Amino acid sequence: MNGLFNYLIESAIGLGVFTLIYRLMLQGENRFQATRLYLLLALLFSTILPFLTIRLGVPRILNSISAPGETSGASHLLETVTVYAGALPDRLSQVMLSFNITRLVYFIGALVAIFVVVSGLVQLLKLITVSRVYKMKDTRLVVTSGNLAAYSFFNFIFIGREITSQKNWKTVVYHEMEHVRQGHSFDVLFVDLMMVFQWFNPFYWVIRRLVRENHEYLADTAVLAKGTISTARYKELLLNQAIGGQFVMASHFMNVKTIKKRFKMITNRKTNQSGYFKYSMGVAIALAITLLFACEEFDKTLGKAKQGDIIYLGEFKTMQQLTDMKIKTLGIVKADQLDVLTLFPEMKEQLKGETFQLAFDLSDKVQMEMFNKIDVNSITIENSSASDLTKLEFGNAQSLEIPGEEVFMIVEEMPEYPGGEDALRKFLGSEVKYPTEASKNGIQGKVYVTFVVGSDGMVKNSKIARGVDPLLDAEALRVVNKMPKWIPGKQKGVPVNVTYTVPIHFKLQ
Repeated sequence: MNGLFNYLIESAIGLGVFTLIYRLMLQGENRFQATRLYLLLALLFSTILPFLTIRLGVPRILNSISAPGETSGASHLLETVTVYAGALPDRLSQVMLSFNITRLVYFIGALVAIFVVVSGLVQLLKLITVSRVYKMKDTRLVVTSGNLAAYSFFNFIFIGREITSQKNWKTVVYHEMEHVRQGHSFDVLFVDLMMVFQWFNPFYWVIRRLVRENHEYLADTAVLAKGTISTARYKELLLNQAIGGQFVMASHFMNVKTIKKRFKMITNRKTNQSGYFKYSMGVAIALAITLLFACEEFDKTLGKAKQGDIIYLGEFKTMQQLTDMKIKTLGIVKADQLDVLTLFPEMKEQLKGETFQLAFDLSDKVQMEMFNKIDVNSITIENSSASDLTKLEFGNAQSLEIPGEEVFMIVEEMPEYPGGEDALRKFLGSEVKYPTEASKNGIQGKVYVTFVVGSDGMVKNSKIARGVDPLLDAEALRVVNKMPKWIPGKQKGVPVNVTYTVPIHFKLQ
């Protein structure tokens, strides 16, 4: 999935929630100003919702361990790359979810929407230039040829010449003047502009129609409140106009189905006392549900030498505390929450993150056995000396050793993938293919691949630090070995070998 595709989905669901709440709780209510505000805010909020982010802080430990006064740490662990297996054939799935295809279709639709809005405005301007315009108080009456239905746009009221010969035709003009007075054209223009962003969303078209219907209810209510025409005669005028009228883009509209709804609203003008409560509840529920899309976790990284950095024998310890313990051989290993709970189930309530660092006294036989159960990537600190923090010593990962050369975990200038880490993630995401056999058998999980970026920038000695299944392991290893040449890391200005670990998450979808 890509950002644009996520926007389309979240925006559609957000507006769908608002529409559903309206249908269940607010439809039929005659508090039309409240309905007007609800519909416009629903459209605006759903359009900007995917761009909103409410960050929920979750304490996490540092990706590297540092001793006081030093800057060094464990093997560099890259961000997880997730590969999905879908129900559709791989080629079809790639086409459907392709960023380029999605973007192309979306922007073609947006351009069409812009053309529709602009052409509608041009049509209105053309009518003004070719028709006779009469000046009225704060408005302009544009009398067009034929039997064109009356409508308004800002302070222009358009009406067909044949309609002016009908009895009580001025009531129709009064109706349109209410649209002008209440500023409904601002709503119409806003909704039409939102079509550029929301054209793909079926709920947008529902909201668009509801906004226009609500405008008619507001104007009807205002005209009848003046008492200059009876309800029966007003209904007759509306019906005659609907039968003879025609639709013009970017204007108010009328059709027989809409007229039936307006008749119902005109007849039932009683105000429900619980209306405002229902609107408040509807807005609250819709906001609560849609805001869930904006919430995300973020790492609140703990600083150096703070309580909770490292887990040692089921307790949180700082690096300073571990150094003071004078442990002869201290092993540090990165592990996920499941690993921690396997060793220390009593810490269930204390674990607030997903990835943790565990410390072991490797001179203790029992702790050494625990250490060997979690072999992702580890460092060894001889006599708790900070000077050895950068030296690599991988439990049973001897294949990472390069004869006659030193391998580092952290250096002054870390290796860089061409284009940066985002480019690396894109490379892995595009190159890794979910094995068909693994997908059929329901195999999924996170594969950790450890490799060395050599002093020449080439990827060397890659191996599976933690595997899931031979099918997934082989695919992850294949792609890592396919990586192009990196910009090598440097220590004191000299290119050196540096180890990396990348987690590739194969996930069934």
